[in-house]
Parts: sequence; structure tokens; C-alpha cells
Amino acid sequence: MNAQIKDPFTYLKNLVADAIHSCIRELDVNAAKICSKDLIRTFIEIPPREEFGDLALPIPRIYKVCKLKDGRLIGCIIGRLSSLDLIKSCEKISAYINMKIDEIAYGKLVSSLLRLLGDDYGFVRVSKPLRIVVEFVSANPIHPLHIGSGRNAALGNFIANILEAVGHIVERRYYIDDVGLQVAYLAYGYKLLGKPKQPKNMKVDHFLGIIYSATSILVEIRDLKKKAEKAKTEGNYEEYSKIMAEISRLIADLQSLRDKGDYVSKLIDKLIDEVMKRDNPKAEINELMRKYELGDEDASNLVKEVTSLVMEGIKETLKLIEVKMDVWDWESDLIREGLVKKVLDQASRSPYFTIHKGAPALDFKELLKSNEIKDKLRIPRGLEIPPLILARSDGTTLYTTRDIAYTIKKFREFNADKVINVIAIEQTLAQAQLRLALYALGFKREAENLIHYAYEMVNLPGISMSSRRGRYVTIDDLIHNLKLRVLNLMKKRGSNVSEEAALKIARSAFKYMMLSTSPNKTITFDVEKALDINRNSAPYIQYTYARARSILNKYGKPIDWDNTDYSSLSIGLRRKLLMLIGKFPSVITYVANELHPEDLITYLNEVADNFNSWYDSESVLGEKNPKVRNAKLMLTYGVMIILKNSMKILGLDVLPRI
Repeated sequence: MNAQIKDPFTYLKNLVADAIHSCIRELDVNAAKICSKDLIRTFIEIPPREEFGDLALPIPRIYKVCKLKDGRLIGCIIGRLSSLDLIKSCEKISAYINMKIDEIAYGKLVSSLLRLLGDDYGFVRVSKPLRIVVEFVSANPIHPLHIGSGRNAALGNFIANILEAVGHIVERRYYIDDVGLQVAYLAYGYKLLGKPKQPKNMKVDHFLGIIYSATSILVEIRDLKKKAEKAKTEGNYEEYSKIMAEISRLIADLQSLRDKGDYVSKLIDKLIDEVMKRDNPKAEINELMRKYELGDEDASNLVKEVTSLVMEGIKETLKLIEVKMDVWDWESDLIREGLVKKVLDQASRSPYFTIHKGAPALDFKELLKSNEIKDKLRIPRGLEIPPLILARSDGTTLYTTRDIAYTIKKFREFNADKVINVIAIEQTLAQAQLRLALYALGFKREAENLIHYAYEMVNLPGISMSSRRGRYVTIDDLIHNLKLRVLNLMKKRGSNVSEEAALKIARSAFKYMMLSTSPNKTITFDVEKALDINRNSAPYIQYTYARARSILNKYGKPIDWDNTDYSSLSIGLRRKLLMLIGKFPSVITYVANELHPEDLITYLNEVADNFNSWYDSESVLGEKNPKVRNAKLMLTYGVMIILKNSMKILGLDVLPRI
């Protein structure tokens, strides 16, 4: 076997493409120049039904794209393909040339790779590794990580894992947004309450999240009361009724926060008194934000203290779900180090600089006239892009301005070829402005290689979430509840499982759910589906892996690879499993290129479904024929390796038993 072969399915497709190209070249040299081997490979399809074969070539496409009319082509292709060891049969059916893979030759190829590569099977390293920064989670340090941040964490973790698996050099970064209005609200409430200590039964980030939400609600109620008085004075009773209804909803949210315990309730009562007696709390909050950005010592000490406490809790949560970071970047450091000022200075000298609504800005009208630039920067068609305001009238900067500095920092510090920002889809405009701003300021390479990996929101049935109002489900609480459910389910099944194992199943179920749906689709998190051990869940994949591993452990000996009946792999589900095992490296390569975790999960479920159906219908260890038994053990080993390697990429815990 060629030592360079690590992907049996792609190797087979290359052989097929070579054979087809050789026929085209013999008949028409010019057509062969038009239709390269790489192009032909993209024509090769997998038929929708197994009876049509394993591979198919659409004849009309070859004629059309290659500009060929020679009727001898079909006969040449069928003859050439039929001579390949890996092709068992080849025939023309309607507008397709359908091919069936030879199980003996393919089985030997797949088996030799499993034997040679072992745990490395599936990972085809890229020829030119890139240095890639993945920035993810980056939730504001004002409350605990909620379920939406959990999707971000799972996606970013998957991206970093799979890029590393194929040979790229990856750095994971978390951007701590400690500059801005939301942080100022938390710091303001924290200060008014005299920097209270958290209750013993509550994580610090959960506690401070309550203070943030309570402060936001109270300031909003105060403003709405003034608006209500004005509406009543002016006789606008319809507007007055709307405002009072909104105040009632806010009071209900505040009461929900008070229900967190007597200590919390007393603190909120104190906060009510403090906020309501202030002349203009909103102005004080804005001033606190301004002072922090300008480096005022008291403001800096206050904000850094409270945000650092929140980050302690966030780091505990990330550890709980086994998501690691390499670098923690504080947004305020960009200002303290002068990086933001450099961006502002450079922007002021740019030909795209303008004054928009009385504030310094970058106007992208001229850049957006070029379709070439829009394509290079992946600007969504139809997206209206206004000028990017760089600073407010009080001298404070906007977060996108700071993001310009941060992007440059990420590229330079890691000498990155590419930076991937895992950020919610509602930031599409801001991310487009960021790329345009970088391009306008001369950072063209950075702009072209900055990727916005967008994802949609996560819902829980019956819950309307709002961080500002304290209506959210934390990752901590969700994992805890999933863990309790795992313990109860296992108890009902008559199986004892440790607390540690239950936690691993719970967090894996959580991450699986976050990755099983395309990032551009909204998720409704279903706890019952997440823990369904019978299909399409992390516990199902973990159970199938444990089953395959148990078979091999019970066998207790090395597989006799040289004494295997590969012809026995032509039967039913054995053949299906062989084909699926052979596709694994090509699936990993595709998913690494496209960064679609849901496609890996779909493939993984197909492997698990077929393996479980096969195992339920045939005995592996009870097989009397030793050569056939070795073939079955090879399939079991292949499935075990695939499940294990895929779980590691997806961030799921690999459990020896479940």
C-alpha cells in the first residue's frame, strides 16, 4: 500500500477521475485541458439509492462541461473503470455510469489503514498548516454564561478541535468586554450596595448577574415613571397605559430576582432605595463608563474588581463543560496600551474618514461600489451598511472601533493567517463594518482573512429570555439539571453511574445538541431528546462506542489482520459499515473545510445506527468461522475508532462504559 494513502474513499475517487480523464485525453486533448482531474472528481456523485451502486458519473455533465461529442467516450470510461481493482462492476443506466465498489479490494485497503494508523485513522493532515486564531464565547462579564453562550462555546471548541486535528496551529482566545455601558450598570449597582459578598450557596457570577439585572430594571423603571407622568399630564392616556403595563412587567421581573433568597431580596430592597433617591442614575452610569475608558483610578479599580469576580465564575463554567482558552484578552488593555488611539489616528488620515451625525466615522460608499471588494470581504448582498461611527461626542469609543484594534492585535500577536470570530448572527452588520474598516485602513490581508462564523439563538420552550431583565437559563443550571436526569434515568435502567460519569454524559448531551443543528438555524433545546439513549444524542453515541469497545475487550486478543475473509464483507450491513468506515477520512476533511459540525453528527449517527442494527442481528464473538470473525472484528474496531475520534472533535466525553 502507498504510504501516502490515508483516505480510502478519496483515493478511490481519484482513481476513477484519473481513468475518466485518460479517456477524455485520448479522444480530445483540448477537452482534457478543460476538464481537469480535479474538476472531474467534483462530478462524481453518490447515488441516492444503494441499488444504483456506490458511485455515479452524470454523462450529460461530462459532455456539456468538457465540450465533448464523441460517442466512444462512454465505452472507453466503462472499460477503463472496469479494469480498476477497486471497482467490482460498472454499467450505464439512463444518463449515468454507475459503479459498484469491490468489497474485497476495498476491505483490504480500509483494513490496512486501520491497522497502520490506529487512533490516527481519519485525520488527513493539510499540506500547508495555517496559524489560526479562534475567538469564541467572549460573553460580557456581567452575568453567568447562559444557554446562548453555550452554543458559542460548543461551536468554538469544535472549530478549534477539528482545525487542530487536520494539522493547523490554533490559538483559542476569549475577549473580555469590560468597556461599555452594560459593565457600567453592574459596577454602579455593585458600588451602591457597598460591594456585597455573594451568598454561600450561590456562584459569584450568578450573584453579580442578579445585581446587574436589578440595576438595569430599576433605572428603566425610574425613566419610565417620568415618561408616564409626562404622558398623563399631557392627557395621552393610551401612551400612559402602555408605559404602566411595561412598568408592571419590569416589576414582575424584579420580583423574580427577589425570589432568589432572603439575602438577595434585602439587597434589592436596598438597591431600590439607592437608585430611586439619585437625581440622575443614568447620567452617573454613563460617567462611570467614560471615566473607566479614560483610565480614572477609582473607576478602574471598581470595574476591574467586579468584572474579575464575574470572570472567575465564567472560567468555572467553561471548566465544567471542558472548554479551554489559551489567551484571555481584556478590552480595556487595548485602550491602556494605546492600540485604540492608533486606530483613531489612522482613521482620521484615511480617505474614507468623514463626520457622520456630528461624530468621527468611516464612510464605505466608495469601497462598496466594487463587487470585487465586496466578494473578497464576504459582504452579504443586500446588507445596508451605514458609516461606522468611531467615537461618541464625550470621547469614548464604540465597540466596533475597539474591535478594529483587537483584530490587528490577534493577527500580529499570533502571526495568524486567519482569524475566526464566533459571534451571533445579529452581529452580521458590525462584523461587515469591521472588515470594511480594516480594508479602508490598509489592513487588507487581515480584512480578507477575518471570518465571521455566525450562529443563531437558542430557545427553551416556555421561556422568553432577556439578560438585561434577568430572564435566562445558565449553563451551570442546565448541566446540573441534565446531570440529575442522567442519574435518575440510569437508576430506572438498573444501572449505577457515578456523579462524575453523570456529569460527563450531561455536558456531552448539552454540546451535542448545540452542534447537531446547522449554526444558521435556531435551536429549541429539548432536554428529553438530549438524553435519548436510543437515537441521535450524545448518550447514544457514547453507548455505541462503549458497546464496540466492550466487544473488542471481551475478545481480548489482537485482530489477526492477515487471516481475514474480506469476501464476507459483501453481505448486508457488513458492506454498509465497510463503506461508512472508508468514508470517515473524507468526512473529516470536508467538515474541517466547511466547519459544519452537523454534517459530522449526521454521519456519526448513520455509523452508530448501522452498527447497532448489525450487532443486534449478527454475533461478532460467536462467529464460528475465524476468518469471518476477524472481518467482523475489523468492522467493530473501525466503528470504535470513528466514534472515539469524532467525539473528541465534537468535545464529547469518551466513556469506556455507559
